[in-house]
Amino acid sequence: MTSTYLLFHKISILCLVTVFLTSVSCTRTVIYLDQEPGTGEYLSGHPLGNTAPHLEEMLRSVKRITSTTYYETYLFDEHTRIMPSDIDTVVSIESLASVVVENHTSSSGTAIVIHNRNNRVGMITARHVITSPDTLYEYRQEGQPYLQSVTIKKSQINWLFDAPFIGNFEVLADDAVADLAVIGTRVDPDELDQSVRKQFPVFPYPFGRPDKLQTGTFTYNLGYPRGYPMVTTGIVSKTYRDRDHSFVTDALFNPGFSGGAVVAVNGGIPAFEWVGLARSTSASREWFVVPDEGDVSEYIAQRPYHGDLFLDQKALIHYGITHVISSSRIKNVLSENADHLMTHGYNIVPLIRDRDRTMDPPVAK
Repeated sequence: MTSTYLLFHKISILCLVTVFLTSVSCTRTVIYLDQEPGTGEYLSGHPLGNTAPHLEEMLRSVKRITSTTYYETYLFDEHTRIMPSDIDTVVSIESLASVVVENHTSSSGTAIVIHNRNNRVGMITARHVITSPDTLYEYRQEGQPYLQSVTIKKSQINWLFDAPFIGNFEVLADDAVADLAVIGTRVDPDELDQSVRKQFPVFPYPFGRPDKLQTGTFTYNLGYPRGYPMVTTGIVSKTYRDRDHSFVTDALFNPGFSGGAVVAVNGGIPAFEWVGLARSTSASREWFVVPDEGDVSEYIAQRPYHGDLFLDQKALIHYGITHVISSSRIKNVLSENADHLMTHGYNIVPLIRDRDRTMDPPVAK
């Protein structure tokens, strides 16, 4: 009885060891996805392993930007027959306007660092974030050439936010069709120490192959929605929106995400590749009746409101849809403007030149 029990006990231990070794071997086969960049297919599921240090490294190259445009609006009396051609010829339209109103509009977005050399920091973003119309005409009646008002841009201020650095930037190049813009700022070495200049590392991963993305490919989106640094995920749904393979994901999109980086994992960690730039989401506009802002502060909820009412419109975001500009389109725009950027001291040739995919990608520190 004892020998039979010992034999059974030894067989049980042997079976457990065999099962354990088999499971460990299988686990290593599944988890060990550390491949050279570009040697595998883009993952269609959440990558196994710790992605946090790599995402933190990418976030250091993703910056928050804002743009504020200041306008003056000139309103004309009903009997005044002002046409757009009159605005171009009259020295001062103030003499024609009955009322002059000052106002401003602001937008926020995200930019990705693509250059940091010789105290110049270059970034790329969505063009609509940093552009605004120069002149806006409002006609008195539809079909008539006479103006009710004209709004003229007076100035525009662009800001880059990155603690402890806050400074303005200039638009170096832009492409209205692609909705891309290259912006730049100078970091004064006399005012900022070396640690601050290191706050702007170039995006650490190479351009990917958006033409190789498939329906279901898993992506990370990095940006500044509502001014907060954020990482979210998405699933690619459509990869043939144009000849450059711009695509759509189901990533959540909030104002401020425009210009954010979109990356996919080619084969496994840490083979991240930059496959696109978040552009926009779908939205609809609805009209609302609103009270006079000057009267609403004195309004008492228990009493009927008898003041003036105005029409206002708001954009309602359809969350879960993110339109992405492909990295192929980004490379094309950068290549077309490479010489122009070089004359301003921004050498982006190393970025657009195909990197050696046999080299290991940078490791987050």
